Amino acid sequence: MMRAIVSGLLLGLVAPITAAAQAISLPELEQQIADRALGKIVAVQVEQNGETVYAQRFDRKNDDQLTDIRSAGKSLTALAVGILVDEGKLPVNTNVWPLLGSAANDPRNDITVRDLLTMSSSLDCSDSTLKSPGNEERMYRTKVWRDFAMNIPVAGDYTRDDKGYGRFSYCTAGVFLLGQVVEEVSGQRFDDFMAERVFRPLGIDDVKWTRSRSGEVQSGGQIQMRADDLLKIGRLVLDGGKYRGQQIVSGEWIKQMLQPHSQTGPYNYYGYLWWFSPVTSPRGLEPSWMMMGNGGNIISIYREYDAVIVVQARNYNKDDAHPNSFAIMRAVLEALPAPNQKGDGSGAD
Repeated sequence: MMRAIVSGLLLGLVAPITAAAQAISLPELEQQIADRALGKIVAVQVEQNGETVYAQRFDRKNDDQLTDIRSAGKSLTALAVGILVDEGKLPVNTNVWPLLGSAANDPRNDITVRDLLTMSSSLDCSDSTLKSPGNEERMYRTKVWRDFAMNIPVAGDYTRDDKGYGRFSYCTAGVFLLGQVVEEVSGQRFDDFMAERVFRPLGIDDVKWTRSRSGEVQSGGQIQMRADDLLKIGRLVLDGGKYRGQQIVSGEWIKQMLQPHSQTGPYNYYGYLWWFSPVTSPRGLEPSWMMMGNGGNIISIYREYDAVIVVQARNYNKDDAHPNSFAIMRAVLEALPAPNQKGDGSGAD
């Protein structure tokens, strides 16, 4: 088991084992979804070895209907930051507050881009605690989110470990500020930057961003996208930042992004706005890095299977949202041919 976890933590450092892609069938899962046993599942799409092997929409809407993937969108911001890092314009040790125009004596001036990428800054900010000064719901009630985020107080008990990291505290406002950093460094609005540098090269032309009342782009999630476009994001990361021969973000950045920086559970870790969480397969715990958002929205990649699984769901604020989506991913892995094995794709013995 631990061997599988270690393998997964090195996901960006090893080559995938490729095999011929085969269409898969998931009748039992489809019945569960139809019976609402897994809540409101919107779509499931699976890609292996660069080919779509399963695609099903379950909410009776057109395939081009967009779905809000909530905080899974944070992982897109890591790609935007990575492009600027690759170009030498934004080192990860850049101090964020001075870049965004803070006063010389601001107590937040030592917070870096890396701190915000790893959710380990000194901000007194926790989205899981409603009374937290930086809780995202407080930000949404304001007109100018940048002013709110720039003025979140620092935690009085904050310390760093011997590697320079603080404690993990999930903070959407910090990721919103990373979008402001991208705007400051690139000279473009965040949505325009993403369209030009990420989406257009992937052939993604239909997304919907959430904005503040003052028009700021929410780079901390809440983007609406199609399932097939999310497959492209997963493939981009799985292939080391390359898509159909074009290097969009460097392989070196992908490696850094998928390095574990904080442990969030017995087998769970956090990189640069990407989650590591193993999924049970017929072989045991299968290493996987993921984009994850409220409602059970998950885009997961599997190096050894050379596969991407997209689950879109509207189980927002439900305790079983992620367990339901993990059940779907387990069913998919049972149906996919395992590495170095051939089968009919049905998952049958």
